[in-house]
This record gives sequence, C-alpha cells and structure tokens, in this order.
Amino acid sequence: MKMRVMYATKKGKMITYAEAIGAACGCLVNDIPPAYPADKERLVLIGLPAGGAPEDRVRRFCSELSFDKTAYVALFIDGAPDSETENQVKEILRSAGTNVLEETYYVDTGRFNFSKKISLEERQHIVDWARKMQNWVIQLNGKAPTTKTYEPEAK
Repeated sequence: MKMRVMYATKKGKMITYAEAIGAACGCLVNDIPPAYPADKERLVLIGLPAGGAPEDRVRRFCSELSFDKTAYVALFIDGAPDSETENQVKEILRSAGTNVLEETYYVDTGRFNFSKKISLEERQHIVDWARKMQNWVIQLNGKAPTTKTYEPEAK
C-alpha cells in the first residue's frame, strides 16, 4: 500500500515515533511541508503537537490534501484527546476532500522532554496502531469511514 508518514514538530520523540512507523511499514517519512508533495498516497499518517491552533505550514499542507493526493489520513497527536489542534486539522482535511480516520493515536512526550528515545513497548504500540490503520484502509477500499474505530471482522 502506498503510504507516507509526516510530522510537524521539533520534539525528537515524535520524530522517532514517525521514523518507527516508516521503518516498520516501509514508507517515506517527511517533515511538513515535504520536499515532494503527496501524490496518490493511499494513507498518510500525520504527527502533530496538541498545543493551541495548528501552525500555518500545517494548515496549508492539510488544505491541499484532496482525495486525488491522498485517500485517507490518520493523526497521531502529542497531547490529550480532543485538542483544538486535532479538531481543526481534521476539519481542514475534511474540507479539502480527503477521508479522515477518526481513531487518533495519542502520545505523551512530556512538556520538557527533548529525548529522542522511545521504549520498545512504545515503538510496538505505535506500529500496531499504524498497521491497524492500514488494515482499516484496505477494508474501506475507497469508501468513507462510518465509525470512529476499526474492529477487524471475526473469521
């Protein structure tokens, strides 16, 4: 599946989370704005800090993510659920015409934590979430999501 991981933060730990997803899923990892624009990506995972309104570069980038550029977007946020940043970015993405997966992954890097290290358990959790989002996109197969969480069908 064509996918990309992007982030808009200076916190080393969030960058490490993005790189862990990229390594596990075999996809590109870029800062926002990326050197190469998104082009027919099936899934884009975006890592953002939760404090206040989103930065201009994030708003501009997200407003350009139409369904032609990326079919689905999911967020991993450094902070508490239902932050102003998360809600505004999701609204911008919907307005641009892409499908937003509502299941957001929340990370707590700490207020003054400049370390890049994450534990093996933290790495496994974010990779599991990313693979869950991949499976959700495969199940949706071009349709808009109708629920907030992905639950695999029982076999």
